[in-house]
Amino acid sequence: MNAGFLKRAVSSLIDLIIAFAVVALVFVAVGRTLLQNQVEHFDVINTAYDELRAARDADMAAIYTDYEAAIELAGNDEDLKTQAQTDYVVAQAIIESQHAADIAPYDTALTGYYMTCIYFFSVGFLIIMGIYTLATGSKTLGRRLMQIKLTGPVNLLSIFFHDVVIKYFFLVIVFSVSPYAGLALIVLSFVIDFILINFTKRKAALRDILLKMEVVKTGYGY
Repeated sequence: MNAGFLKRAVSSLIDLIIAFAVVALVFVAVGRTLLQNQVEHFDVINTAYDELRAARDADMAAIYTDYEAAIELAGNDEDLKTQAQTDYVVAQAIIESQHAADIAPYDTALTGYYMTCIYFFSVGFLIIMGIYTLATGSKTLGRRLMQIKLTGPVNLLSIFFHDVVIKYFFLVIVFSVSPYAGLALIVLSFVIDFILINFTKRKAALRDILLKMEVVKTGYGY
């Protein structure tokens, strides 16, 4: 019997957590230092960036305190309240404008670093997931815990395409380019799988149909 959507979703979630945990550990152990070394004077830039952000937050807090005091002093005088609101908005705009100008040089350098981090996690995830699924012969921990397995023409190539390329590759690529588009594609894929698995006769995801494979219920020890 084909596995239901919930079992498959939980299985995938478990495997996702495992893969991302491994990538995160590699990033903390060596990746972060390697990527930071690609940015000249990273520590100086990052420290200055944090200090500018902290100064901006402190300035915002100060003008808000002044605004609250002005509102309290205004009492029931609507004109004074309106003036306090106007002064507050103007002060906000000045602080934001100055902050944007001050932080721009640091922002440019750090944006490159954070984009590289996204690429590191994206490529790392695909590599780890590929190794993980192929090394287990598609019998991942998530599938074992949910007591489901992949059947059909199961071989290294079909496993790789079913569990990595079709399932994650395009999602990861799109997410790397645009996180918002990536999230939209993830939701769309989730909805399509939900409909195909729950409301069609075959009860199979699109990747199952394309590769003529099935994810079925089973027991431990397979």
